[in-house]
Amino acid sequence: MYHKYVSLLGVITYQVKEGFLVSMTIDDLDVEIENNEKSKKIDKTLDMYFNNKLKNFNIPLAFEKGTPFQKQVWNELLKIPYGESRSYQDIANLIDNPKAVRAVGQACKKNPIGIVVPCHRVIGKDGSLTGYSGKNYTHIKKILLDHEKKNEEKA
Repeated sequence: MYHKYVSLLGVITYQVKEGFLVSMTIDDLDVEIENNEKSKKIDKTLDMYFNNKLKNFNIPLAFEKGTPFQKQVWNELLKIPYGESRSYQDIANLIDNPKAVRAVGQACKKNPIGIVVPCHRVIGKDGSLTGYSGKNYTHIKKILLDHEKKNEEKA
């Protein structure tokens, strides 16, 4: 089941299978959509996130694809607190693989559940905004980080 949500970033297309969110991308994909209770719950959760009323997603997730390494990285991303960031090196260290910095970057690039699995919170060691599904999308990373930082300052 696919569904679309219109956000400040544009159209977000997401897929739910057997009650689990399995993909979310900031793209208006040409897919058949279906509205149901699960999509309404995810839409409400996204509304709350984008309206500064939610900091932690409580959506059941499933990583259908990905290597064991990628899944390890994605699970580590879920631990990054709202409004904070970590470097690719930090993530590599946290998964006990300090030499895997580039592989961490590639795993972030292949993250199937953007926003909810917060790869936007991963930045360069020097604080630079490197990559977000490729170098041409760092503006999206900046929007999400600024959104979270602004909300944290209100708290």
